[in-house]
Amino acid sequence: LRCCLPLVFLLLMQKVSLLEIEGFVGDTVILPCLSSGKELPNKVTVFWRFRDSGTVYDIFDSRASLDEQDVPFRGRVDSFPDEWTKGNFSIKLSRLKKTDGGMYTCFIPGVNIQTTIYLIVNGTSEHLTRHQYFSNKQKRAFTEQNAVT
Repeated sequence: LRCCLPLVFLLLMQKVSLLEIEGFVGDTVILPCLSSGKELPNKVTVFWRFRDSGTVYDIFDSRASLDEQDVPFRGRVDSFPDEWTKGNFSIKLSRLKKTDGGMYTCFIPGVNIQTTIYLIVNGTSEHLTRHQYFSNKQKRAFTEQNAVT
């Protein structure tokens, strides 16, 4: 019986995947959660969690439910309801903060699918750095022009 227990556990847990996503402070990332190849119930439930306990986004009976969403995520998380019928329960996290870094879990209990994502949030993106560079260059040119006149 002991030798069969790990096998039973593996059979119960249909699919578990681990992904690493990298983003930059201020940017937007997509955290994927797909149930491809699995037939979904008519009314699906999906739980997105941060560090196992923080509520990021919930779908109950095929409807977004943000009542329990943790404060740090309010107004920054979107999903794609038109994609739910295709098994795509990915979320978009906007205006990244350093504190957003860590483990995210998407769990679809009706089909026993769990996706775990480790989000790495770096300081600033190259895009922001370039923007700041040109912004500073324009300020410097404006200041020099005013000094001449």
